[in-house]
Amino acid sequence: MQITSQDVNIAINKLPMSTILVVEDEPNVRKLVVINLIKRGYQVREAENGTQALQLIRHQKPSLLILDIKLPDLTGWDILDNITNDPAMSVDFPVLVMTASPIDQADALLKYKCIVQILIKPFNIDMLITAIQRALPKS
Repeated sequence: MQITSQDVNIAINKLPMSTILVVEDEPNVRKLVVINLIKRGYQVREAENGTQALQLIRHQKPSLLILDIKLPDLTGWDILDNITNDPAMSVDFPVLVMTASPIDQADALLKYKCIVQILIKPFNIDMLITAIQRALPKS
């Protein structure tokens, strides 16, 4: 049986795309991140608060979570505590944290093993894309 380039293209198109959940309450920041991820071929889901984020994670775990720390209802730390302590939600995906507030990065990385990088706002989109590419498993 001979495999053609058309067969390869069909197979590539059927590969599951990495789904990234972006949790950010600031609409302009969320839109900027989401548009840039979609342009690069990622499937993206959005949450504007912690409650929505937890519902989405329970429904379908993302390949990667991009998580703002300051949210209107829960903090990013609350979300991390929830998904870390609930056996039904076991964190088997990497987390990129975004924050404009100074935090003890060493403490956060030690406490939450799922955090792969902390991005301090403002950051440029290339920095975010590089962090995503490092965090997601190669397929």
